[in-house]
Amino acid sequence: MSVVRKVRAVEKVFTALDVEINSFQNTSQIICLTGCGKCCFKPDIEATPLEFLPLAFDLFLTKRIDEVHEQLVSGSQAHCHLFTPKPLSLDRGSCGQYVHRGLICRLFGYSAMKDKDGLRKYVTCKTIKESQAKKVEAVQNELNNGYEIPMMSDYYFQIRSIDPDLGTVRYPINLAMRKAIEYVLAYYAYRRRPSMRRKLSA
Repeated sequence: MSVVRKVRAVEKVFTALDVEINSFQNTSQIICLTGCGKCCFKPDIEATPLEFLPLAFDLFLTKRIDEVHEQLVSGSQAHCHLFTPKPLSLDRGSCGQYVHRGLICRLFGYSAMKDKDGLRKYVTCKTIKESQAKKVEAVQNELNNGYEIPMMSDYYFQIRSIDPDLGTVRYPINLAMRKAIEYVLAYYAYRRRPSMRRKLSA
């Protein structure tokens, strides 16, 4: 499968997830606090390279891929490379590539996973648990009674099905981005660059 087709497939998964998340937000009334970036400060976030293939492809098309690759190779920050913290803040900031953020960034706060007993458990952050406690409790109470919520395992399975090599192993988030970029660079090393106008053509 070509890079273009893989990018299209990943974006299709993301689009379906966005619809499901919007539905969950409307039903639960749970939303991230405006400007909050506390989870992005975590140094141990992991992702698969495939989650960042759309980002890498966009960087390639806009001729920024070498610059970002060099930043990732030489960078030493523990948090996500795409995250820009607000000065003097430990919990606020913004994503420089929100449209192309990874799957884990989309799922966290708006999804569930199964525990060892097979029961669904809502996955969210301490900030939401404390600031929207009643809403979180209401979701958790109904979670195993048919409540509709994105399941982490379902979406990771969909990603893995697109390309098992790129979509299975999780790496520290900056390394995952770097591997996605290096995959695109290697793919187009001896291929013609696709045009912006036809970037998602077959």
